[in-house]
Amino acid sequence: MRSAVSKLSLMMIAAALLLGTQFGAPRANALDLGNLESIGLGFSLDTTYQYVSNGEVGEGIAERGLYPEHNDFSIDAFTLSLEKVPTVGDGVMDQVGFRADVLFGEQAERLGFGFNTDGDGAVSPYQAYINVLVPSGDGGLNIYAGQFTTLAGWELIEAKDNTNITRSLLFYRIPFAHSGVRATFSAGSLDFALGLSNDWDAVDDVDDGKTFESQIALNFANDGWLGVTGYFGDTDGDTRTLVTVVGSMTLMEKVTLIADFEYTSHDASGDRWGFAGYAIVSLADSMSLALRGEYVDDEEIRNFDDDGNFTGLAGVKLYEFTSTLILTPFESVGNFETRVEYRYDNADGDDAYFAGEEDQHGFAVQLLYWLDV
Repeated sequence: MRSAVSKLSLMMIAAALLLGTQFGAPRANALDLGNLESIGLGFSLDTTYQYVSNGEVGEGIAERGLYPEHNDFSIDAFTLSLEKVPTVGDGVMDQVGFRADVLFGEQAERLGFGFNTDGDGAVSPYQAYINVLVPSGDGGLNIYAGQFTTLAGWELIEAKDNTNITRSLLFYRIPFAHSGVRATFSAGSLDFALGLSNDWDAVDDVDDGKTFESQIALNFANDGWLGVTGYFGDTDGDTRTLVTVVGSMTLMEKVTLIADFEYTSHDASGDRWGFAGYAIVSLADSMSLALRGEYVDDEEIRNFDDDGNFTGLAGVKLYEFTSTLILTPFESVGNFETRVEYRYDNADGDDAYFAGEEDQHGFAVQLLYWLDV
């Protein structure tokens, strides 16, 4: 039986610490940290129920890294966020900001950052960085140091930032976050980013290799966006390259279309590429439909014998289609959602990929509530 009391205690302790940081009485000898009123606190809660064909309780579900549980009510994630956005103000410290996103619950352990509690959830500071604003041009130069989420792909870690319950196939084939430095700069409708980090999802550098990141993005009218992102670096002496191209556009304020193409090359594991297409349709003021279809050709799927020894690469072609109905039952509360989802997965050429089957069907219900920073 999961220790709900232990999880709740962790959440209450973190909330007290963060609230104390924001609202605690100032010390007599405190330094001038700039405009403390600009510090914001937010949170989000993600809870789900999922049922998958040919699923077994406790066995995990293929291609469901953040939602691997079958026939289970799950408190997946409770996230606390604290942020101070740097501004050009009267003091130098106004130009220094920070952000911290700390995730509690079962997804924290699945992400791989933080402090595990033997399968009973974890604490994961998946994002924590200092942000320095150097005034220059229209938006200035922003420099980040610490751990920050990846620039690659379209889907994000927190459920509220996505339109489907389950994450895409592509989401699990790119990094989640990086530890290092990053600089961003805007010039008119163009955005640029450059960075250097300790490889993919690596808090510490274990092989003396570094990963370079870069992105160029173009902003169009009507919320249109097109971005090209690249990651290049060495992992245990092997070169790994990732390129993603993401574009989005909104039509008649009712339909949003998104395309996500990703390609990865790794000397040790082969190549993989995939494409995902999304359509988010507003059906009414309190209802929308999010559709996603994708294909992945993955040579990096690995075979192991019964003793866990690697026996070679086995490429597989994966397909999935997801339909998610998003309900906002209280029009005045736009940050509470109920989602209902159906998903179909298929593995071409592997009759046993999904728990002994070539395909699987999944049904999920999700409740989301959040307050933005």
